[in-house]
Amino acid sequence: MDHLHIGWSQVSITPNRPVYNGGQIYPRISKYVHDPLYATALALDNGSFQAVLVSLDIMCVPPRRITDRIRNSLRDLEHFDPACISFSATHTHNSIQDKPFLFSQDALDFFGEDLLALPEKPEGLLEGEALNAFLIERVSQAIREALQSRKPGKIAVASDYAAVAFNRRPLFKESEGKIKTHMYGVCSQENFLGFEGASDHSVDMIFTFDPAGAITGVAVCVPCPSQVFELHSFLTADYWYYTRDAIRERLGAIPVLSLCGASGDQSPVDLVKISKSNVQELQAWSAQSGEVLRNFDMADLCHDIAARISDSVYRGYKKARLWIHASPVFCHRTATVRLPIRLVSEEEYLQAVATLKAEKASFSADHPLRGEDLVRIFEPMGIYSRYVQQNRSKYVDAPIHAWRINDMVIASCPFELFIDYAFRIKARAKAEQPVVLQMTDDYLDYLPTVQAILGGSYSSAPASTTCGPESGEILVEKMLALMDSLWVQ
Repeated sequence: MDHLHIGWSQVSITPNRPVYNGGQIYPRISKYVHDPLYATALALDNGSFQAVLVSLDIMCVPPRRITDRIRNSLRDLEHFDPACISFSATHTHNSIQDKPFLFSQDALDFFGEDLLALPEKPEGLLEGEALNAFLIERVSQAIREALQSRKPGKIAVASDYAAVAFNRRPLFKESEGKIKTHMYGVCSQENFLGFEGASDHSVDMIFTFDPAGAITGVAVCVPCPSQVFELHSFLTADYWYYTRDAIRERLGAIPVLSLCGASGDQSPVDLVKISKSNVQELQAWSAQSGEVLRNFDMADLCHDIAARISDSVYRGYKKARLWIHASPVFCHRTATVRLPIRLVSEEEYLQAVATLKAEKASFSADHPLRGEDLVRIFEPMGIYSRYVQQNRSKYVDAPIHAWRINDMVIASCPFELFIDYAFRIKARAKAEQPVVLQMTDDYLDYLPTVQAILGGSYSSAPASTTCGPESGEILVEKMLALMDSLWVQ
């Protein structure tokens, strides 16, 4: 068959018990559910190629040992290859996590996990293997339902624009004329110079229809993490919760697959605007050491973002319904790219060890490290962990996917990818509508640019980057090659 078969499913991944929140250095436990979290799955099959795109309202894609268990749970399905599944995260910082810390186990073993303060565990805390089993069951259910609901349908793609993302790495002139980057820095200061990079306001869409032409679902890619509600202790899909409702108000009660485009240096919060009334709050926010109440209405901002995205989706829908295809060009390929990791020197390692030993000596089980202490040791813990990692292997394998739907080609990578890399890919790709997804099928930290490394700050330091600009150059070429291999002139 070359006629496209399409299936959808949406399953709640909202636990009914408290969980650790992921996304900040300091540990948090959810106190309530602000809005539900979902796993949404879109299954496509034309007889020659299959693909299942899964979107999770979560901080980052679970490790491969978890996604492999999800794939294995679906091997009983006939005529289906679980390797065609691709997992993506919306990157909310108020979702579920199986453990309290962002530190690697190597670093925890060195420092001593008993010296790190934890919030008091509430009764029924869902953590560890129990949380992983819950997530595996729910995500497997979403994929299975999407596959089992496949039926003949039609598809169309579209693109538009919505101002959602802002660069979150402002530049400041410091002593002796040096220019430094401070993530979430206070832009109302006299030494503020501008921003390290640009922003991408594109919105890319895939619309699906039944044979009669009625809309059955939409996938929407926005190059911005869902991080309006940060540094708080509850569960939320962030602006995507409001956006999905706003889209459904326009197009009906359809599933919405939320995809995060490349946006490793982006935020949905306009730092220039909020800096005037959030000087102290931004300083605390940048420290990432505890809850911060900023002086703006987070829900109101989410409503505004939802309105802008839903407007663009509706404009896209009006364009897309003029170009609906029952037998589109559809194909899917995967590859694994071996990339050099970012190395730390022997001197950096020894300095990190000295710092960690000094810190360790000043704390005990009765006097554990708390939020600000954890932030202080984050960099040396990361350097120590990287040194251990590079002595095991100086390379990491990055899974990438590429899908073609008519004039659209989507490519994915497992990094929080700085926007300049996506611009290079989009500009050079053969496809008329190239789309770049981040944080897909694994999590390999930020992938910063040369400018970001020079500027410093979190998201460009070794502790928060598995790879550096050298790997960025390789990744761009490999993603372009995979995308262009689907394109026939």
